Amino acid sequence: MAKKGFTLVEIMLSVTIIVVISALVLPTSINFYQTQQLDAATDGVIQALRRAQLNALSQGDNNFGVYVGSGQTGQYSLFKGNSYVDRTDEEIFEASNGISFSGVSEVLFSKVMGVPTLT
Repeated sequence: MAKKGFTLVEIMLSVTIIVVISALVLPTSINFYQTQQLDAATDGVIQALRRAQLNALSQGDNNFGVYVGSGQTGQYSLFKGNSYVDRTDEEIFEASNGISFSGVSEVLFSKVMGVPTLT
């Protein structure tokens, strides 16, 4: 009568194959996740910029802008006013905590014309 089951060699070979495949796929998966997070944050900031410009064009009595804050992590703001410091209204958006902003910290769109000013 033959015994049914797997030998130790077969089990070890299967585990080895799974470990090797996981080691090859894991770095790619992590890179894909980070790229997706960056793309989502980029799209969010672009949408906020477009919305600020549209608000500046449609609500002719106010300037609107977007503040990302150099070195700020995880959030950006759509604001109404002549600058972020002098804002009268603000809407805060959350980005992934792994995303940090650098470069231009504030983009202000002028009322009526919607021309951007970078600070």
